[in-house]
Amino acid sequence: MDKISHGEILKKIWKHLQMGAEKRNHPFHTPVLATVSENNLPSARIVVLRRFIKDERALIFHSHIGAPKIKEIQNNPIVSFVFYHPQEKIQLRVTATSSIHTNDSIAEEQWQRTQLLSRRCYLGLPPSQICENPAPGFPEEFVNRKPSIEETVIGRKNFAAILSIINSIDCLELNVHGHRRSLFLWSENNSLQTKWLTP
Repeated sequence: MDKISHGEILKKIWKHLQMGAEKRNHPFHTPVLATVSENNLPSARIVVLRRFIKDERALIFHSHIGAPKIKEIQNNPIVSFVFYHPQEKIQLRVTATSSIHTNDSIAEEQWQRTQLLSRRCYLGLPPSQICENPAPGFPEEFVNRKPSIEETVIGRKNFAAILSIINSIDCLELNVHGHRRSLFLWSENNSLQTKWLTP
């Protein structure tokens, strides 16, 4: 493989995370988030990357406040994300420390950024509730139309923005001529340590 520095790899990682937050069709837009369930079992699901703040190494996604992952993050804020780009053949395994925001400037800013169609998700019951028939998760009246701003106000109390500060990135780049794997570790004082790993 071509010689490349950790700095160049990290620059590429930041670029794809930024594009993942901004572009709906980018592969990094929908990473897998893994938490630890109340039964100490792994719990993984797809989330939507809503924002990436490079200077803070922050990833932001949204959730209904009643979703199981909220309590799981409250019990254990250390989470893991997996991103995969099939065209670039890059896999990122990211560990991060998460915090839940509901009634502060972070939550309010994210709520204002949320499209009306997406706000429907906060107008219904919390996720994972048992129901007799398949349900969209929001009132039936909004199945074929987006709600008005006024109609979404009631959903604000159910909205949470989860901010995750990246602690480490394990980057695997797949290549027919030989894979390359690099590790990026940030300390509590934000100093960066880099290592090469066997793939």
